[in-house]
Amino acid sequence: MKRPNSIAFPVATVLILGMALMMVISTVVTVTVFLLTDAQSRKQVAVESVVELLQHGGGYDHTGKFVLEVDGVIAEKLIRLSEEQPDFWYFVSDGAQSIIHGAVPASVQHVIDMTSPQIFSSQFYYFKGDERLLGLRKLNADVPAKLVVVGGASFSNLETLLVVLREIWPQGLYHLLGIVLVATATIAVVAVKRTIATPVRRVVDSAEQIDGLPNGRRISDRDTPIELKPMVAAFNSALGCIDNAFEAQRNFLANASHELRTPLTKLRLKLDLVRDLEVRNVLVRDTARLASIVTTSLQLARLSGQALTFSEIDLAAVARAIIAEHVPSAMKQGMDIEFKAPEGRVMISGSEPAIRVALDNLIINAMRHAHGTEVLVVEVLQSCILRVTDGGPGIPAAEREKMLRPFVRGSASASEGTGMGLAIVSQIMMAHTGSVALGEATGNGLVVDLAFPKIAKAPPSS
Repeated sequence: MKRPNSIAFPVATVLILGMALMMVISTVVTVTVFLLTDAQSRKQVAVESVVELLQHGGGYDHTGKFVLEVDGVIAEKLIRLSEEQPDFWYFVSDGAQSIIHGAVPASVQHVIDMTSPQIFSSQFYYFKGDERLLGLRKLNADVPAKLVVVGGASFSNLETLLVVLREIWPQGLYHLLGIVLVATATIAVVAVKRTIATPVRRVVDSAEQIDGLPNGRRISDRDTPIELKPMVAAFNSALGCIDNAFEAQRNFLANASHELRTPLTKLRLKLDLVRDLEVRNVLVRDTARLASIVTTSLQLARLSGQALTFSEIDLAAVARAIIAEHVPSAMKQGMDIEFKAPEGRVMISGSEPAIRVALDNLIINAMRHAHGTEVLVVEVLQSCILRVTDGGPGIPAAEREKMLRPFVRGSASASEGTGMGLAIVSQIMMAHTGSVALGEATGNGLVVDLAFPKIAKAPPSS
């Protein structure tokens, strides 16, 4: 399974590796500067490191003889470097056996003999000729206690740096680096991810507010990081190009539909002059269908990409007024329209002209396609649903979803239509953030439910 691509992961990785590298580099630089500026400290580091190596290196072989066994490549190298120096010497004793390297100065031997065994560590200076050298005596708390005395140790800058790194790595740097890396990883996982996600989330929230209307909302670049500004600008530019193309298409459709209405009206009037009744009926029917296509195309063009003006309206009152206009046409086709509504008002937030177009299309579709319907029922429910029920052949369940698309006609339709009536209804409901549901009536026929969002009630004043 492919791991999701994340901006935070590589940023966190670089941050952790960079922090670890900076810790090592800063430590080396700090120690180097320290060693280059303090010669006395270099001598002290050399003596103390050798004393520690000798204390840990003292042991016994299989015969019980006290011997010196230094473990580790660096430790062996340091002892070897020390032993190569002519002034270097050391004295190691467990109280019964001793290991001596080099010549212990007489003045130092006096210090060793006279120092109280209760003093575990002491530093001293002695002279060899005119040179002042540093010595260190150290007694550990082992049983038996091991006494180590070292003098004359001196390392170069590079050798001293090697000693310092060997000393501080296991004692402090390793733990400090571990703590820093854990803290960095935590910051990277939490803070870095949140820091990156916050501006991206603002851009996403702004994108979700895009209404799809010409010259409508765009992604705001206010408070947008400079890294995301090119993406926002490119997206807004693409929306502008889409708007221009959509506006050109909408204008063409509206202009073409408008220009066709006048010649179609004239053509319909001239058809009355045709003497052949059969030919005239065919031409009248085709002209009527063409006029219907032009009308619905004009409606679709006007609704597409146009912001509707919303207000609080009574859905029952609007439906009642629209039905009254269609009653004469329905009666001519031998169809009655029955209206049902609750006693109180059903208030919604919507566009009355758009709702009028939607209900007009549903009633006209029913009169055109629902043959055999004696009573067309239009009902307004308290739940803000406008329901239209006919007794026609209905629409098969497999075709209902695609019937909401433009220019799609049902396979069982016995009459010619534009295939845009339900598409216009669907678009109007989308503009109202509502929904269209096509179902089957009891027994036979089609049920169309237009569900409008309810108006949020304001909290009662205290």
